[in-house]
Amino acid sequence: MDYKKLVKNMLNVGVALLKNGAEVSRVEDSMYRLCRAYGFVHADIWVIYSNIQATVETEEGDIITQVRHIGSTSIDYEKLDKLNNLSRCLCKETPEPEEISRRLKEIDNDKPLPVWIDYAAGIMGGVGFGVFFGCDLRNALVAVVAAIVLVFVGRRLDKVEHNIMIYNFIQGFCTEVFILLAAWLGLASNPSNITLGIVMLMISGLSFTYGMIDLMHRDTLSGLLKISNSIIGAFGIALGIAAAMFLLKGVL
Repeated sequence: MDYKKLVKNMLNVGVALLKNGAEVSRVEDSMYRLCRAYGFVHADIWVIYSNIQATVETEEGDIITQVRHIGSTSIDYEKLDKLNNLSRCLCKETPEPEEISRRLKEIDNDKPLPVWIDYAAGIMGGVGFGVFFGCDLRNALVAVVAAIVLVFVGRRLDKVEHNIMIYNFIQGFCTEVFILLAAWLGLASNPSNITLGIVMLMISGLSFTYGMIDLMHRDTLSGLLKISNSIIGAFGIALGIAAAMFLLKGVL
């Protein structure tokens, strides 16, 4: 067996798990199980939010080290479930590296969820939180359009921007400009409540929670990275909204 290709594909499995929302401890555990299943004499795996490193020793005494950098992550529970099942199958069947690569490509090429689901989720979340914070029917209708603007901008930024602060700044700025314009035109009577509802869609609460979970698992560096990333993202939201208010203060 080509052990270099094997380690490469094992790391590809770990990267796919991490990029789709798996916890650091889960990725490390999966990697160690794969190393044991394929008969490596010794393995050292190190995983953080943006990096995976693996050093393994074969039965012949060869030592192989490979590193992966993860630029950005998201959460896709459907793919994550398939990747978890793949990891179990690989440990049980120990196929050749080419077969691992083929199965990974099948999962990666799965059709994404329809676009309308993104917009529907954004509308329900934004309007739901808006009503919770005191929006009446007229303001709720403006919140519907504001949520559509937010999702539209976010989908465009997904392709070009991976800096969470800049990403949230642009999203917050564009959405707040729309909300303020709607208030200026008399379509919304309470823009602050609409803003509160829409902001809830951008707050990285799940990332913060995962960071706390990593800390409890003693993955200190990974936990701190996730928590700091959430704080930076929140700072970007605040800056974007504040910039829109400041720029339009003397105009509207």
